[in-house]
Amino acid sequence: MSSKSLNFPLLELKELCKSFGKVDVLKDVTLNLESSSIHALLGENGAGKSTLIKILSGVEKPNRIKCKVRGDEVEFEHALNQNLIGMRFIHQELQVIPHLSVAENILLGHQIPHKAGIFVDWEKAYKITKKSLDSLGIKDINPKDIMSRLNIGDRMLVKLCGAFVTLPNIKEAEIYVLDEPTASLNRSETDRLFTVLKKLKEHKKSILYVSHRLDEIFKLADKVSVLRDGQIVLKSDITGLSSSNLTEAMTGRILKNSLPKRHASVNEDKVLDVIHISNKRLKKINFSAYKGEILGLAGLIGSGRTELLRALIGADELISGEVKLQGNSIKPSTTIMWQNKVSFIPEERRTQGLVMNQSVMFNTALSFFKTGAIFKIFFHIKHLIQKTKRSTKQVNLKSIGVDQPIWQLSGGNQQKVMFARALWNQPDLLLLDEPTRGVDVGAKQEIYQIIRKVSESGTTIIMASSEWTEMISLCDRILVLSEGEILKSLETDGMTEANLLKLCYEPVAKVA
Repeated sequence: MSSKSLNFPLLELKELCKSFGKVDVLKDVTLNLESSSIHALLGENGAGKSTLIKILSGVEKPNRIKCKVRGDEVEFEHALNQNLIGMRFIHQELQVIPHLSVAENILLGHQIPHKAGIFVDWEKAYKITKKSLDSLGIKDINPKDIMSRLNIGDRMLVKLCGAFVTLPNIKEAEIYVLDEPTASLNRSETDRLFTVLKKLKEHKKSILYVSHRLDEIFKLADKVSVLRDGQIVLKSDITGLSSSNLTEAMTGRILKNSLPKRHASVNEDKVLDVIHISNKRLKKINFSAYKGEILGLAGLIGSGRTELLRALIGADELISGEVKLQGNSIKPSTTIMWQNKVSFIPEERRTQGLVMNQSVMFNTALSFFKTGAIFKIFFHIKHLIQKTKRSTKQVNLKSIGVDQPIWQLSGGNQQKVMFARALWNQPDLLLLDEPTRGVDVGAKQEIYQIIRKVSESGTTIIMASSEWTEMISLCDRILVLSEGEILKSLETDGMTEANLLKLCYEPVAKVA
């Protein structure tokens, strides 16, 4: 390595500007990426992060940019010249071919070794793949494994390995751009990913890590840049920074470290009675929920939180037990529960909740369409537009109109559309699975306010969350689950995050 490459950043971007019409999305952005470093890029949804990544990948063309590679000025055409520097992109929506092997997915886009010019040399292909996996410390993924059999965390590692593998026809990657890679990962999968990213750093790679999760930034990053309203407002080493420093830079205002604990008087009227329900994942679940109560479901991944919500909405069939709404016995199904004013917001909005190529109105009114009213739509279009506007205003949706495609919205605003749909029928019972997953700190605060406002109107809310502090702050009671059973029902007054963590991990410790 030359002395020059040591003295200059691997990549320097200056005066980066991008506008759409009269709207300036990026304004004189400067970004330096050092070799052998992890650089975090933070910003609220809509700050300009996605546009910057699209410019780097060539999807969007900048209005103006100055670019240097190892101190030398280079021409930035439609995308950064891959002959000068190798850049690979890992997105949260993994593009893998599930029916192919790990080796085949890793070698996609590469010149796969052949025998006699026509036959694939599988032995050599597996050997190349194994070497690449081993170099990143990934010892337990077999190149012959079928991708569909891997969990989402292992698929992410395979994608990284595919970017890392070196073959004669492809420029070796020097920069890895990861866009919200942990959005769908649990904690153990996230920790494993971080281990591999640190291995990449040891291989003298530079990583641009885009996220909104502050705890990840402090665990992983060497440097951080914060985008707000299309401008870099903070550039710093991570050392010496605090969460409050970053949130203030991201939002332009001071956010409270935690939501003030709610002290609400819960009505004694029962809205829901769950009596010894069981299925393949649940074991004799028994509890009641009251009018205006916010009831939390806590537990580790696989504890039964999501399964309980799915059973209550009728997405998963019950084998035994009884569910009562307002004192009346009911057999849960998605249609019946909607008709009985029960709404559900699932964990994965992109795959389970939204139709990404459809409009705000279509997604907000989706349940209306599902209930047989589709034949009346042409007679009710004016009504639908008006109601969509009221529903989206209720959740403070930021969009250009009800016809805007949902994919154009930020993650936080997509989640608000989910809330607008759920509140369409003014539910008596609202079921929430990870309601703030994949949204930035500012959007979280807004969603907290929506949840509180809805409960204060008399709606009963049952929510599952992996965010312990939000559970304690929002909920009146918390049910602790493990292996499909309710272990404890606890009031949240006086509860701490440490207490809750201990209760969730205790069953695991006993088994171990």
